[in-house]
Amino acid sequence: MKNNRSSAPMIEPENKPVSQTTDRVYSRTHPASPGKRALKVGLILISLILVAILALGGGLWILVSQNVRTFDASETLKEPYDTASDPLEHPLPEVKGITNILLLGVDNRDAASDSIAERSDSMMILTVDSVHGQIKLTSLQRDMSVYIPGKKGTDKINAANALGGPLLAMRVVSETLRLDIQKFVVVNMAGLEKIIDAAGGVTLDVSDKELKAVNEELAMVNKTFPDTEPSPALEQPGIQLLNGRQAVTYARIRKIDSDYARMERQREVLQALAEAALKAGPQAKIDLAHVGLSQITTNLTTREMFLLGLRSLPLLTKPIAQLQIPIEGYYKNVSGEVWKSLCDFNGMIPLLQDFIYGQTFPFDPVKEIEGAPGS
Repeated sequence: MKNNRSSAPMIEPENKPVSQTTDRVYSRTHPASPGKRALKVGLILISLILVAILALGGGLWILVSQNVRTFDASETLKEPYDTASDPLEHPLPEVKGITNILLLGVDNRDAASDSIAERSDSMMILTVDSVHGQIKLTSLQRDMSVYIPGKKGTDKINAANALGGPLLAMRVVSETLRLDIQKFVVVNMAGLEKIIDAAGGVTLDVSDKELKAVNEELAMVNKTFPDTEPSPALEQPGIQLLNGRQAVTYARIRKIDSDYARMERQREVLQALAEAALKAGPQAKIDLAHVGLSQITTNLTTREMFLLGLRSLPLLTKPIAQLQIPIEGYYKNVSGEVWKSLCDFNGMIPLLQDFIYGQTFPFDPVKEIEGAPGS
């Protein structure tokens, strides 16, 4: 039977856990299984893995260079978001062999536009940790209130990409969590639909409640894109093979529970999509790589993607470690004109450091969010 997902409470406790072990704090690691659900922005990891596989057969450089949308390296932050950062007393964490990449999933449904400067529907930090031999994913809840350079007051963290593109999104995430993230990958929702279809679909376990929500959303999506082939509705709950549109729709639903449950739905599918790609035949891998690589925009160079792919491949023998920010006990949700999460980032930074790096570092405290626990 499928596990029930609990929604986050309206008000979280003010008291913080002070003696949690690493296992208790990071008990969100899920073993690989065909029934796990695909992460909405997980196709970048799939693409990197496929690049590594294809490298063994040659043709790598042509494949990547002809398909990946490379972000203009000359691009810089525009006013007013290019304001200078405050000087730091403590250096940002850096561990050789551990690479962090910001993954952004956008929902641009305008067929005539390829804009990536949209509110990020999904935000995640992908960590390739060759030191401890593990891939890690840190989901960032999109309703977290943060300070955005050049903007008065606070705004939701997912507004950063809409205001200043991925460069501003990287800066906001880095400054909020005291990280040094220099690389990003952006994928549109329509891109994930294509890559799932190229993989032959993904196997998901759909509950009765999710079945109704998926079918309602599918009907709307089919009407929104009349020039595309409509997707059939799901006929019953349970474990089943979903096509790209069905799976992406599944990853987007949240009204039946919460945005936190949706983040879990997004994370859970990654293993199924990864396994489908890795089990595919040689020609299917090439076709899948063509589709997947063409759906991403990144400032990773071809060489960086190649090396990262080679590093990622052997790490998939272990379950993907997963963490969700904010962590229970360090935030509270409030509703008013808008729904938002008020977070104690200074309380969570050491826990995030321990998850990503396996150790903690001294850091300069970030500006507190008014009304958050600990403020």
